[in-house]
Amino acid sequence: MMWLWLWLFACMGADVLPGLSAPQAEMRVEAVESKVKSGQPVVIAVEAWAAAGWDVQTGVPFGDGLEVELLAEEGPSVVDERSLRVWRYSLTGPDGSYVVGTTEGQATGPGDQTRTFEPEPIFVDIGVPGPSGGPMDGFVASPPPTPPPYRWMAAAVVAVLLLIAVVWALMRWLAKRKAAPPPPVPAHIVAQGAWADARATISDDHELALHLSMILRNYIEARTPIRASAATTMEIIDFLGRRGFDGRAIGEDLRIHVDRILDATDRLKFAREGGGEAFFGGLDSHFEAVINQTRPKPPGEGTDA
Repeated sequence: MMWLWLWLFACMGADVLPGLSAPQAEMRVEAVESKVKSGQPVVIAVEAWAAAGWDVQTGVPFGDGLEVELLAEEGPSVVDERSLRVWRYSLTGPDGSYVVGTTEGQATGPGDQTRTFEPEPIFVDIGVPGPSGGPMDGFVASPPPTPPPYRWMAAAVVAVLLLIAVVWALMRWLAKRKAAPPPPVPAHIVAQGAWADARATISDDHELALHLSMILRNYIEARTPIRASAATTMEIIDFLGRRGFDGRAIGEDLRIHVDRILDATDRLKFAREGGGEAFFGGLDSHFEAVINQTRPKPPGEGTDA
């Protein structure tokens, strides 16, 4: 009888609280099928959800040993008062199990709000029933070991304590002999290496424009006080015109090089204007000019910034 009264009281209670509202900007990544037959592609869907006033730039899936190809781009459509765009990618490779990652996504919104998305990896299988072969070789769970006899437990505890003591003594000895850490890699070397790697490995114009924009912004952020990775093109140009690199306002020639890169990549990212080898060849020249005019000069060499 008590249970009956409790049930009636619960039925007459308050309604369940409504769910939380959906995020203003969101990036979702999922596999249409995580297991496919040999020779068939794994299809990964990357979704960009954006409320009014927000813009979401999604990442691109990748995996060691897998070839990635953009199959389709859908949208935008309106779902639950949010804009939805979907990119579907085909990933193909030899039979085996793989870990599929996705590059970072970015979102910008009203009032210079920003969001960064770091999707969780997805595990997929091509032509195999589970994790075996390929990059996932060795991930198969082994059967649980037989528990050791209790008579060995005391000896195991002593062995662990001795090992801890040896490791602690070794770490103290190494700390005394530790050399000074190497100097950090200069920002212009990091930027040049990142752009060279992107040019060599990325064939999609839109993704390549995203990389160049972020490489230049990260370089400016490393060399100046402005948080260029979250600033607009106009804010960056205005700041460099007033304070520039090393506290000195940049000249018109350098301002044009920076503006051409940011403006061109913005137009390709958001309006799909530009692209092709000639387009990026011109941006190569502007990028090289920015680096050469702003990198730290050896003693006795002048500066052009």
